[in-house]
Amino acid sequence: MKNKLNRGRENKVYIGIIITLGVLFGVFFTSKSWMYDDSAIAQTPYNESVNGLSQTTLILRSWEYNPKNQLMEVTIETVHTGTDAAEPTFTFEAKGKVSKETYQAKKVYESDNVIVVHIENVPTEYHVIGLFVTEHRDEKILKQEYKRQLKNDSDVATTESDKIKKSDLLKPKDVVVVGDYREIEVNKNLVAKSDKAYQKEAIIEDMERIKQEIAVIIDENIPFQKELVSTLTKEKTSLKSEMKYETKDEQAESKKEIENKENAISGAEDEVEQYKSKVKELKEKYENREEKLDALLHPGHQIEKENQQIKEQKQQQETNKKHEKSQKQNAKKQDKKKKEQAEKKQKKQDQKTRKKDKSSKKEDK
Repeated sequence: MKNKLNRGRENKVYIGIIITLGVLFGVFFTSKSWMYDDSAIAQTPYNESVNGLSQTTLILRSWEYNPKNQLMEVTIETVHTGTDAAEPTFTFEAKGKVSKETYQAKKVYESDNVIVVHIENVPTEYHVIGLFVTEHRDEKILKQEYKRQLKNDSDVATTESDKIKKSDLLKPKDVVVVGDYREIEVNKNLVAKSDKAYQKEAIIEDMERIKQEIAVIIDENIPFQKELVSTLTKEKTSLKSEMKYETKDEQAESKKEIENKENAISGAEDEVEQYKSKVKELKEKYENREEKLDALLHPGHQIEKENQQIKEQKQQQETNKKHEKSQKQNAKKQDKKKKEQAEKKQKKQDQKTRKKDKSSKKEDK
């Protein structure tokens, strides 16, 4: 009886150990999914330049993920910074950092230097994904570069364009834009949208960035420079007032300090003027975006505006024609008047001449 009880207890102990080990293994292997992740964040910074391409600087604007339909949406701005006359095109490929699995990445929208890419069938445990952006330059430009390179190389003869192989040309460059699950925004309403919707979002986001840039300049940058001018001016005045109590050597040193402060004041004042010009430029840019958004949302308004502009142009042309006609008529009147005055003047001269002739004839008699 005792042996049976002991065996039963031993079995319970073994079962408890097995269950405990199972729980510990489960916690260990799934801790990443529910515990704090202290690994380094691999996210490419938002709204900062991404270099590495030949002709283009990229700026990551947004990265969203919908776990329901396993869809990612990446918005990238492209800035053409190279010398190529024709802007390059881009292809995309997405890969998981840990799994090395490739996901379908396709461009769903492109306009005004904004590209929207969808990455499909991304599992919820993705953690880190790399979006490979490959820049494809115009083939004609690459051929011209290759020919120039051959021309500069005295050991190689010049090659005709039609004989140049693709393998001879520069290979396309690529960069990786990285998304980390801790920095990617979860959007459960994310779906593919129309071109108009993407364009609207791009314009509104651009307007918001412009507003923020204006606010930083007006609320922070300009006040800082003005405060700097005020502080330097007070310090300069203090130095000047103290100079009368200084030796010649000390005065020479103070003069140098005063000169440095005057240069710094001048530099700060120039900075303020540059900021003011920048604000003016940004406000014009913002107004242009407003007009663009209005034209997108209310195409009828744009048609009315264009019709009004055409009408105003026609009215201006008619006004110009009337003005030209009036000027010609006035010119004719002036010419006629001058002609009449010249004729009168000539008649008077003729009369005087005849009188002189008559008087001279009388004297002869």
